[in-house]
Amino acid sequence: MKFHKLLLIGLISPLFLFSQELKWNTELNFFFDNNEFAKSPLAIDQTMAGVTLTQEIGWKFDDKHYIVGGVDAMRSLGADKLVNDIHLLAYYQLKDENTLLKVGSFHRHDLLDDYSDFFFQDSIKYYRHTMEGMYFRKGNENQFVKLWLDWTGLQSATERETFFIGASGYKKFGKLFFADFQSYMFHYSITRPNPRGITVSDYLLGQLSGGVNYSNRSGINKLLVSVGLLSGFERDRVDMNNYGTPTGGVARVEFDYRGFGTENTLYYGQPRMVLYYRHANNLYWGDPFLRAESYMQNKVYWNFINNDHIKGQLAARAHFSDGKVYFEQMFTLSAHINNDKPKKTKNNIWERVFPSDRFRFNNINN
Repeated sequence: MKFHKLLLIGLISPLFLFSQELKWNTELNFFFDNNEFAKSPLAIDQTMAGVTLTQEIGWKFDDKHYIVGGVDAMRSLGADKLVNDIHLLAYYQLKDENTLLKVGSFHRHDLLDDYSDFFFQDSIKYYRHTMEGMYFRKGNENQFVKLWLDWTGLQSATERETFFIGASGYKKFGKLFFADFQSYMFHYSITRPNPRGITVSDYLLGQLSGGVNYSNRSGINKLLVSVGLLSGFERDRVDMNNYGTPTGGVARVEFDYRGFGTENTLYYGQPRMVLYYRHANNLYWGDPFLRAESYMQNKVYWNFINNDHIKGQLAARAHFSDGKVYFEQMFTLSAHINNDKPKKTKNNIWERVFPSDRFRFNNINN
């Protein structure tokens, strides 16, 4: 009994030793994504639907330091289990007007929103909610650099060791022009012990692009046009001399007017995912349609609600590949409440502790 009392005192006593501020965040995310890809030899025909509840509680100390803990629970619609997946959230965070550092296990939403689905297909966003490792961002809405590590597989007798190392950046030139890049390396290692003689595989992917990004006060939230180069390096170390370096061009056009918008992306070049026949989605986390020489996707959407607490989108997407058209319908809604009171910084960003790293852009040109 004395031990339990001492343990309880030890747990709660730090709350009174120095000035701290309690932070909490509750978030719900719902998704419904119907993929009509039955006739495609490249992508999986499926319907993804579920709801995620996230609860975080943190302590702020010394103005910009945080210790945060919580849980992230997901239920697939119609499943037999009450909860299909649950993850512990536990991380340290440093945040000021130009810096964000997270170390531990934390929610991934919006942290990598500059990466397209060429890098992470939609199912990653729906079913893999957490990053385990480190995330660092330096900069503001005009220029930033991100570095991150995400450990995705713990090595065992049956599981391979897997992890991502990534870097991205953005630079704005004047009021209209910008340049950006996104990249990562995925390391697909071996089991331990390794009785079957499994070999290590590596997958590197990078995109460099530039273009124009315009908005105004008359309802145009975004008008973006960019062109770039998507290149990679793919190798299974079973044969060190046998590797792929697929390269192609990427063009992107996005337009949003008062919540109604369209996103269009074109890839033209060499077929990607050259080791897909051997490793499939275990090695590749991006859009499987990139296995074709050319691929275009068109998304039309309506943000029917968009405020500080609730975001809802209804969308339809068409995929053009191998001379065929495949359709997809999506409905997503997220809602969050917390006791975080944002403050406006000298860089004109609304800084928030929760729920993410998304910049509150104020880049109105007219």
